[in-house]
Amino acid sequence: MNAGQQRRDTGLRSLQATGVDADTAWLRAAVESFEPRLREVEGRSAAPAAWEEPPGIGCGWSCRCCAGRPGRRLDLDRRARGAGDLSALLAGARRRRRTLVLGARTDPWGGPAARRTRTRRILEALREEEGLEVVVLTASPLLLCDRDLLAALDQAHSLTLELSLVTVDAALAHRLAPAGPAPAEVLGAVAELAAEGLSVQLRVRPLMPGTAAETGLARAASAAAAAGAVDLAASPLVLPFGAPRRRLFTWLAGEAPERLAAYRRLYRARTRLPAAVREALLAPLRRLRLEHGFPRPVPGRG
Repeated sequence: MNAGQQRRDTGLRSLQATGVDADTAWLRAAVESFEPRLREVEGRSAAPAAWEEPPGIGCGWSCRCCAGRPGRRLDLDRRARGAGDLSALLAGARRRRRTLVLGARTDPWGGPAARRTRTRRILEALREEEGLEVVVLTASPLLLCDRDLLAALDQAHSLTLELSLVTVDAALAHRLAPAGPAPAEVLGAVAELAAEGLSVQLRVRPLMPGTAAETGLARAASAAAAAGAVDLAASPLVLPFGAPRRRLFTWLAGEAPERLAAYRRLYRARTRLPAAVREALLAPLRRLRLEHGFPRPVPGRG
């Protein structure tokens, strides 16, 4: 656990000890522990610094290439004391012109139903505000369960929805994330939300190094365009030391042993790809975005 996580966890414990409801504690800890940074968006200029929800427990999809580690579970069973404090926090974010990012570290619609309930409460509180820049990140088609709130937020805020998948290859996706949603389900959610006039983009995450990366990106670009996405992005694999690295290497040893040595070499003593390899991996993305006309305007918004 790094220093930022320690500060965040300490803040959460202190806030909850005073009786603050779980939703408010969750966001207030994020505000109080915020450290300015730039959120990397491949193929475009970096987005403004954002404050995010703190990390929580994993999504439960058992992704072999996940960079996450299990976090601490918040007590979501306590009765909320109302949205007043939460609304005050959101209003403060608007005054400071901060981007609110939901799902940067824990999928809002992944994992237990309690988290999805918390997500809906946060979206309901957001509906009472206006003028925020809101980015929602998820790999789950279950966000369609809250499409009514997302449509309302789109009227009140600058809303961007970003759905991610590892690959559009259904068989490979199942091998990489046995309990995760099928690519067709994710792309179906993109299509449904885009048809309702929402700004939806697709991200390939993580983009796995290998000879099939360009082919995978080409298929993803075609699928994103057909689904009505406004943009396509990709994030190369980040491979932390410890459990995430062991998990992926164990999977590679069984599923693709011919690639294991290359991955060990690429990520030796590092968590990110060397700059030259990263650039080569992302080069096709820039060409594909141009070929498919990304970024596209949202219909009806010019």
